Amino acid sequence: MDEKIDIKHLVRKITNHWWYFLVAVTLLVPLAYLYIKTADEIYSVKASLLIANQEQTAPNTEKFMKGMELLTSYTEIEDEVGVLGSHTMVKDVIRQLDFGVSYFEKQRFKNVEMYEDIPFTVTLDSSKVQMINVPIFVERISPDTFRIRAEAQEVSMYDLMLDQIEREVSVVDFDEVALATDTFRNRYLGLKITFNTDFSKSDEKQYYFVINDLKSLVDAYQANLKIEPLSRESNILQLHTKGKVPAKEIVFLDALVNVYLKNQLDKKNQLGLKTIQFIDRQIGGVYDSLKQVEGSLETFRIRNNILDINATAQNLTVNLDRLEAEKAEVEVKLKYYTYVASSLNSNGDVKDIVAPSTFGLDDPLLSSLLIELSRLSQERTGLNYSTKENNPMSEVSDLKIRNTKKNLLENVNNIIDASTMALNDINTRLLVVKNRLNRLPKNERELVNLERRFKFNDNVYNYLLQKRAEAGIAIASNSPETTVIDRAKQVGYGPISPNKKIVFAIALFASLILPICLIVIKDFFNDNIISHEDIERSTKIPFIGTISRGQKREQNGIVAYSRTPMGESFRSLRVNLQYLTFGKDIQVIGFTSSGESEGKTFCAVNLAASMAQSGRRTILIDTDLRCPTVAGYFKLKNEKGLSTYLVGSAVINDIINKTEIKDLDVITSGPLPPNPLDLISHSRMATLIHTLKQSYHTIVMDAPPIGYVSEYVILMKYTDVNIYVVRSDYTSRFHLVKINKLYEEKKINNISILLNDVKPTKLNGYINGYMKKMKAKA
Repeated sequence: MDEKIDIKHLVRKITNHWWYFLVAVTLLVPLAYLYIKTADEIYSVKASLLIANQEQTAPNTEKFMKGMELLTSYTEIEDEVGVLGSHTMVKDVIRQLDFGVSYFEKQRFKNVEMYEDIPFTVTLDSSKVQMINVPIFVERISPDTFRIRAEAQEVSMYDLMLDQIEREVSVVDFDEVALATDTFRNRYLGLKITFNTDFSKSDEKQYYFVINDLKSLVDAYQANLKIEPLSRESNILQLHTKGKVPAKEIVFLDALVNVYLKNQLDKKNQLGLKTIQFIDRQIGGVYDSLKQVEGSLETFRIRNNILDINATAQNLTVNLDRLEAEKAEVEVKLKYYTYVASSLNSNGDVKDIVAPSTFGLDDPLLSSLLIELSRLSQERTGLNYSTKENNPMSEVSDLKIRNTKKNLLENVNNIIDASTMALNDINTRLLVVKNRLNRLPKNERELVNLERRFKFNDNVYNYLLQKRAEAGIAIASNSPETTVIDRAKQVGYGPISPNKKIVFAIALFASLILPICLIVIKDFFNDNIISHEDIERSTKIPFIGTISRGQKREQNGIVAYSRTPMGESFRSLRVNLQYLTFGKDIQVIGFTSSGESEGKTFCAVNLAASMAQSGRRTILIDTDLRCPTVAGYFKLKNEKGLSTYLVGSAVINDIINKTEIKDLDVITSGPLPPNPLDLISHSRMATLIHTLKQSYHTIVMDAPPIGYVSEYVILMKYTDVNIYVVRSDYTSRFHLVKINKLYEEKKINNISILLNDVKPTKLNGYINGYMKKMKAKA
């Protein structure tokens, strides 16, 4: 059955070790203060953006200009989070900022980074390979000179232009003086330092700078950047970053927002620019034709003096112009669809395809397919930022794009076939009208042709100019779909780390928890018997009392007659023994233990003295023939004693020693015999006990430890009470295994456990106030 946790016992353990908490507070609170002084202060900066979703930017029929539907972007919140936090985006931002050199002030407990109010400015020579991530100290010696020094090992040399590590240098150590007006150069650096006027020689502060490489900066800022929606259903993104210099983090976050907005606008304008480029190419060709026809018409009119034509010619010309216009329209349509088919067959970027409505082609199916393909392409671009390769979502997106392209190409090919047939029909009708015109006089016919060609080219030219203007207006009116809600700003009025209140709270909490854990763990792994409760958990043998721990001068002497707490302990033991020997005028009390140094001899001596003090004639016998110590307590010679009597070399009266304590006599062990067990088993031992009972009320025997030898098992047949001495915080509970076995097998009777050397606390029944009173009386 599992042991239950004794809460009272645990509480007493904790209160008994109160000084653990005092030590913990004394150590941890100063450590917390030192941590606050030495730790870098970290500030939090945030900004927020509103991302327009697909529904908000979907195409509709109310566009003020045809062709703008393809300028619409399709965005997903997850994709924009990936784009904003991507390595490419952060790298573009860092390239625009002046973060390549960091400036520091060396203070007593820590180094503080500076950004705005810096004592000097470092301009790097990009053609020179520079050492990176090494503190370079700068000290101004005079208005014209400064000292520059650095010392480091395993240094990387960085090429600023190629953005790569060129080589490694095992040791860097230089200390040089340079002119402030010149560019400083050595094996490791190439730079120009411009000092501020406030930075003088009298300034006792130490300053240094560090050259950073682009990759480390990008990795650091990307790791600190956190982007997350305000809520699951919200389109507002919150951008968080943190760093040692809040002004620097604000600059970074604002630059990130600006680069993101610029990229978004560039992406929206890209298709409009492609449209203008296409129209410009068409305008060039039409303009040349128009100028040529215009010149030919003017020359013809001057040469032939022809101003107008007759009605018949006009009718034929109208028909011819109409057919030519139809032909031109079909040719433009055919040219556009051929261009679309060519772009799709070459796997070109769908963003480069000009919208059909831009050229006045009303084809809802083709427009919807192009819009769908544009949307799928942008979704696929977003997945490139937010997913890994071979992702199932990417494969599904690629499949949708391929199917949409296939349907779009089929539609375009069908339109090309239909347009080709329509063009052939127009050409046939044009041939008929031209044949009729051929019947007109030559001059009139030539004039009609020139005027017709001029009008046709003029109409086409004006049409293209109109479409170019519309595309330009669309680009000019474009704006990012993302709205900046909050520009970058610092969170709160101070650093978020270290938080003084939290650090001190943790220190105080640790001062409470760590000692408790230490006490509990120590108690859990401590197999030694400490208190009365430990004895009750370790054995069924009755408990008779405790002996309080005394001062050093009391621990090796006779204290039973003193007024100290230890003396009171032995008087209490004497009283408790009266209940065990009730009705017996003569008492034989035996003391044993599990091993050495548990205080059995000390307890036997002092109990014997306490018995004598109560008026009972008492004799103390040292039956430990292997390691006797009783004689030392009374400063007696050990020339004769129990061993000499048992071998027959002395009589009883020869071995009894009087002491200075009234009614207390002592029989020492005598010389060490070669066979202690045989002597204890001798019949003369029984005779000795029987004879002593005639003269003494109490016989106390200090016996050998029962854990080592077996003499005490023999001596127990003479004893009325057996006292097993256990020393607090010394005797292991495993030492009780042998005595427990003897007790359970009923090979030993009338045995009780005495707990010795117990600290005088509430744990063993003594109250501190009472202890002080007892010491004062002593």
